[in-house]
Amino acid sequence: MFIQVPVIAQIPTITYTQSKYQTQAPDWSKITWDTLPPVQQPGYLKIPQNLISVFGYDPSREWSAGQKADSVVMLGDIDDAFKTSSFTLKQLSTIVPINPKLTLKDIGLMQWQTPLSLLQAIPGIGNLNANQVPPIAAIMSRGSMGRGKISRLIASNPEAANTPLGKLDLAKYSTESIPGLITTPLNKFQGWQGSFVNQVPGLSQVPFDQMPRKIDSGIGVVGIASVVLGQAERGDAKVASNYFISGSVVRGDRTVPVACDSGKECPYLELGDFSGSNGTLYGKRWVSGSSQQVKGGYGFLAGVNGGKEPTGRLVYGNAFKVVLTNIQESKGTADFGLFFRICARPPFMQKTCTPYFIGPVPWFSVKENDLVIVGGGR
Repeated sequence: MFIQVPVIAQIPTITYTQSKYQTQAPDWSKITWDTLPPVQQPGYLKIPQNLISVFGYDPSREWSAGQKADSVVMLGDIDDAFKTSSFTLKQLSTIVPINPKLTLKDIGLMQWQTPLSLLQAIPGIGNLNANQVPPIAAIMSRGSMGRGKISRLIASNPEAANTPLGKLDLAKYSTESIPGLITTPLNKFQGWQGSFVNQVPGLSQVPFDQMPRKIDSGIGVVGIASVVLGQAERGDAKVASNYFISGSVVRGDRTVPVACDSGKECPYLELGDFSGSNGTLYGKRWVSGSSQQVKGGYGFLAGVNGGKEPTGRLVYGNAFKVVLTNIQESKGTADFGLFFRICARPPFMQKTCTPYFIGPVPWFSVKENDLVIVGGGR
C-alpha cells in the first residue's frame, strides 16, 4: 500500500481553460528537477555484478524519504524522455547561470573518467602534450611517463591510461584544465548514464520545456473530473479494461489499461467528456495507485519491486508515470503523484526498465468538475 500524499502547492502552474471548465496545469517553463517536491518513500536498487558488466555502468542506488528527485534519477533513466545527454556544459551555461569557477569535482562523471576515456571523448587532446592537460599529466606521471604527446603516452602505458581521475584531488583542477571539456556532449563520456541529474552543473535548474527533447504538455487529451469514488468501491468482473484509462506501462512505453480485480478495493476518478456520452472519455475510470498494483517494467530490470508498479498513465511522456495517490470522496477531490523508474540500454541490446516504483513525488489535485489532463498515454 502506498502512502497517501498531500498535494504540494509550490508547483508552478498556469490556468488552463476549455469550454466552461478549467484546471491548474503544470507551467513547464518554471518546473525544473530542482523545483520538484521530494520523493516520499525510501527505496533501493542493487544490480548483480554480471549485469553491471553488461550495462557498462552501475545503475544501483538507494534513496531516502524526503530526498530530492535530482539526486535519485540518473541520466540513463531519462535520456529517452529528455535527451539530456546531448547537452554540453557550455550549452547549459547559456540556459541557466553556472559558476564560472567550476572544478572537475563539480562534474560527477569526471571521477570515473580515465586518460583513455577522455581521449575517446575528446580526440583532439591526443595531439597535445601532457603538460597541456594537467589532470592527465598528473595521472600519467604516476607511471613515470608524464611527458610527451598524450596519444603516445596512453598507448605506451595502459595501466596509467585506465586509472580513474577520481584518484586525484579534482577540486584542484578547473574545467579549463581539459581543453574541449565544456563543448563535448555528456554522452561522449564513459559511463555518462550513471551520473545523477544533480551531478551535472546547471541541469537541475533547466526548465523541462527547454530540454533538448521538450516535455509533452499532456493537454492534447483532456477530460472532466465527473465524480470521485472512494475505498468502498470494488472491482466488478463485468467492468472490463476498456472502461479504464489507468494501467501498466509496457515496452514501447505505452499505457495499457488494466481493470480492477473483481471484489478488490477499487477507488477511482470517473471522467466526463466534452462530447457528452458519445465521447471517448465518457465514463472512463482512473484508478487509485494506492489500491491497485499492476505489472510493470521490461527486460532485465522488469523483476525489480516484485515486477509491480502503481496503476497510472504516461501523461507527459515516459520520464515519469502519473498516479492517482489519494481520493477523498467526501470532499470530491483526487490527488496525483509522479513515479519514476530506472532504465538502462546495454550495448547492442534493447532498453530495459524497472517498473515505475520511485516515488511518489506529490503533484496536482483536482476536484469534481475540474478538467483532468489525460495525455496520450503513449
